[in-house]
Amino acid sequence: MKRRLLIALCLLMMLVVLTGCSSDKPGKNQQIFAEATQYLGPVTVTDTPAPVVVEPQDEPSVFDENPYDVDFTAEDALAEENLVDPFAEEGYGEDPYAAYAQPEGTVYPYAGSTPIPLLPVDMPSPTPRGPLTFSYASYTSGSLGITFEAPSGWLVDDSLSDVFVLTEPETEMHDGYQCTLTFYAVPVNTNYDEGDLKKEVSQRLKSIGSLNFVEWKPSTVDKRHLMGANGYYGNYSGTLANGVDVGGRIHYACKDGKLYGVEVSYPLAYKDDYMEVFYHIRDTIAPR
Repeated sequence: MKRRLLIALCLLMMLVVLTGCSSDKPGKNQQIFAEATQYLGPVTVTDTPAPVVVEPQDEPSVFDENPYDVDFTAEDALAEENLVDPFAEEGYGEDPYAAYAQPEGTVYPYAGSTPIPLLPVDMPSPTPRGPLTFSYASYTSGSLGITFEAPSGWLVDDSLSDVFVLTEPETEMHDGYQCTLTFYAVPVNTNYDEGDLKKEVSQRLKSIGSLNFVEWKPSTVDKRHLMGANGYYGNYSGTLANGVDVGGRIHYACKDGKLYGVEVSYPLAYKDDYMEVFYHIRDTIAPR
């Protein structure tokens, strides 16, 4: 009897266990825990908030205001730091910085740079040439009735009765232009006066300027003695059609019923040298 009761008890316990296991399967009585609800429930879409853009605020700069006076003098700058000028006691005068002043108009391309030549005036000057030297000889023109001293060895042309020409040899010319000296002696009537003489010089300047010049610069006419008589002269400079720059002077005077004239034409770069030749002729020319 006891044995049957034990067997029935075991069967009952097995039934209880099986019943508990079957209750783990899903069913309408299954309990839903809060954790499962939060995970399995519908997803709620939340709009992402737009980022907040913070506009940068202009911060005050140390350069916004210049605490220094731009018109400070050297003395103001020293006083600002309570410094003592080391040169003030060494006799530099009222302006201790005068010895360090830059030449007026000097411009440097950037601060602290070494000065460099920027303009033609700042460029090194070319090596100066020495003056031309001439040896002089005496010349006589029987047709003009004059004698004078001029550079020796120059070429003579006396083919015309009232004109005598001296030309510099090609081997001695400069800038591709031969200096020429021209002498005139023309009879004039007794009514010829200084007004006519001055007009003669002006007309001669015009005629020279019309001969092959692309640029012409005549001077005004002025008075000066020649051969011991009242005379007039004029200067000119210009550029020939071949690009050569030339200069010259003409000087006329009236004496003893004759109009005398002396002309010089030279390369312009050698003006001083050839004008010395002209002055020597003017000082030595005389009637024969």
